[in-house]
Amino acid sequence: MRLAVLAFCCLALAACVPGGAGQGAGKTPAKGASPITGGEVTVTPLTPPPGAAAATPPSPPPAPDPAKVPPPGAEAAKGEVAQGETPKGTPPKGDVTVVTPPASPEEAACRKEGGSWAKVGKGGRTCLKSTRDSGKSCSSGTQCEGLCLARSGTCAPLKPMFGCNEIFQDDGQRVTLCID
Repeated sequence: MRLAVLAFCCLALAACVPGGAGQGAGKTPAKGASPITGGEVTVTPLTPPPGAAAATPPSPPPAPDPAKVPPPGAEAAKGEVAQGETPKGTPPKGDVTVVTPPASPEEAACRKEGGSWAKVGKGGRTCLKSTRDSGKSCSSGTQCEGLCLARSGTCAPLKPMFGCNEIFQDDGQRVTLCID
C-alpha cells in the first residue's frame, strides 16, 4: 500500500515539472511559459519613461527659529506643545503598562489575596490561587493544600483544579474528580 502511495506521489510531482510525465518526456515548455503563471511575466520599472518630467521630492520643513523655541523644561504657552513633549490626551510612546480596575468586588478580593482572576470552565470566571506545596510528594488529600494528583503523586499547583483529574482523596482512595 505504501509503495502505491509513493508511486502516485512521484507521478503527481512529475506532472508539475517541465519535461515531466504530464507534458511528455523530452518536450520543453514554450518560451516564457510557466506551470504556475501560464505565461510571461511583465516587469514595469518604477522610474518615469524618458521625456516625462521627473517628480521632485518634497522639501523638508523649515527649521524652527531658535528665538521662538522655549528651552527644555520650560512650559509652553497655552495651546502649544514644547519641543520633545507629548500633548495632553496623547498616550506616551514606549513601554506602557495599562492597569485596569477590577470589574467586581470578588475580583478585587482575589487579587488582594494574591490570586488571578481567570476565565475557566464553560465561560465562568473564578479566582485561581497558587498552592504553597506545589510539586510535593503525596499519597492522600490531607497532605496537600489543594488536591493530591494521583497520576504524578504530587500536590496540585493551583486551586481549584478545573477539568477531570485523577486524585487521591483524604482516605488515600484514587478517584476521578471533574470540575467544570
